[in-house]
Amino acid sequence: MLASKLKYGDTIGVVGVSNSVDLDENGYKVFCKAEEFFMKKGFKVKRGKYVLENYYGSAGTREQKAEDMMNMFKDKDVKAIICLTGGETCNTFIDLLDYEVIKQNPKIITGYSDITVLLQTIYKKTGLVTFHGSSFKDFGRENAEECFKEFESVFINKTIRKFANGEKKIIKEGNVLGKIIGTNLGCMMHLLGTEYLPDMQDKILLIESYKTSPNQCQRRFAHLKQYGMFDKIKGIIVGYNYDLQKNGDIYPQMEDILLEYTKEYNFPIVKCNDFGHKIINSTIPIGVDIKIDSTNEEIKIVEQFLKEN
Repeated sequence: MLASKLKYGDTIGVVGVSNSVDLDENGYKVFCKAEEFFMKKGFKVKRGKYVLENYYGSAGTREQKAEDMMNMFKDKDVKAIICLTGGETCNTFIDLLDYEVIKQNPKIITGYSDITVLLQTIYKKTGLVTFHGSSFKDFGRENAEECFKEFESVFINKTIRKFANGEKKIIKEGNVLGKIIGTNLGCMMHLLGTEYLPDMQDKILLIESYKTSPNQCQRRFAHLKQYGMFDKIKGIIVGYNYDLQKNGDIYPQMEDILLEYTKEYNFPIVKCNDFGHKIINSTIPIGVDIKIDSTNEEIKIVEQFLKEN
């Protein structure tokens, strides 16, 4: 299921699904700058009723977050939903959402980090293609224009930009086709054993992490192996891992550890730095076919991800 692409003048809804806006000292200022940024670009911005709430550091109670999300999907004027920011509590309200209503009102929904939980859940429950991409607060920071280039390219021009064109490193060879699922590994693992994890059979897994260590990588990869995920997937794309990469290669990298834990499997592993934390994030559709071509060191999305209006 596909949402319609955006055009200038459309209304963008912003909803808090994880951390509160004021969890950092300049949070509200950044939020207002993001609003102003989109309005200057020609869009209307609609705040969720509870987007500025702070419930133990979360953007409202689970009931408030669910209410805001459903109101945005029901609102015919809202054409896209950008999640406020990441954090730790996105999984607290997914059982309160009405997925039949979402299915009847498909629209763009985007974010990253903890928002991975919501993107996978909506895709699993409705079949709607969702999008890894910049969170709303990113558009209130100094790299807003670069973030917007990705936003505009995908949501207005229907063109995959950075993810398709960025440099790729082949860790393990193979040429495969499969639907992409991801991206934040630690957050997505909150869905293991629940009804909200997409069927991973023949999928291509995108993984990255923010605060991680070689030992955490070992623990997570052992967990995925024991869960049986490596028996199902067709390939893995490793993104930018901030804590492991910020000081160069003084630590073993995620792809190095992954290679050890998947040595008996034949699926390809590709490294790129086009999605993750503390970078300009690629906008990547979740749930569409992607081709890994290790022969030519290419990744290509080969399926439509948005409809015309």
